[in-house]
Amino acid sequence: MTEIINSGERILLEKETPLMIARHFSAYRFVKDYISNKQVLDIGCGEGYGTHYLSGFAREAVGIDYDDSIINYAKDKYRKENLRFYCFNIEDLHNFAKKFNVICSFQVIEHLRDTDKFLEDIKALLEEGGVFICSTPNRLDASPHSETPFNKFHAKEYDFLEFKELIERHFKDAEMFGLKRGKELNFYRRIKKIGFCNFLPDAINPVRRFYNQIKSGHFSITKDGIDTVLDFIVVCKK
Repeated sequence: MTEIINSGERILLEKETPLMIARHFSAYRFVKDYISNKQVLDIGCGEGYGTHYLSGFAREAVGIDYDDSIINYAKDKYRKENLRFYCFNIEDLHNFAKKFNVICSFQVIEHLRDTDKFLEDIKALLEEGGVFICSTPNRLDASPHSETPFNKFHAKEYDFLEFKELIERHFKDAEMFGLKRGKELNFYRRIKKIGFCNFLPDAINPVRRFYNQIKSGHFSITKDGIDTVLDFIVVCKK
């Protein structure tokens, strides 16, 4: 299988923590209800785990990323008749030769500088009545008390009102959701901060055991208190 370097720019299943994988995978689980028997494009697919998951529900799932090595890795790792991966730069989306019923873009828009062009290109790639689903981290959680992103790969992060205004400049029909930690995750997070389990061996440490087995179901997607969530998720209709 093609070897890839873990630069920190994208999620790699074999090299990332279960917590981060679960958080990112939550958006893909959310999308499955929108893609049954649809033509789906996953922009910024990375190593392809999410696109592969979507292919289990979609008529066809296409993943694109600008990095040739990551696309070759995805092609080697995930193979299905209705699954395609292409090396394609986001700046060239207007040249993509196909239209889609659903377009997904998770944790990508914060990497971009020309977001208005990106969103207009998305609209052009959508079939009439199509759906665009986009996620991005909440700046107030990702980079608290800072206008400059802590993540060196992020060009700009958004608070709720900034993200809402950006999306609604291009999509009038946009429904906002937010990703939050579930009750059990919040419980173990508090115990971890207190630290009284730190002295326990791994085999009997309940905090380490929980974090080693965490799943996307330990997060919840809500329409309440969106300004305080971890990630924003917006569903836009053309």
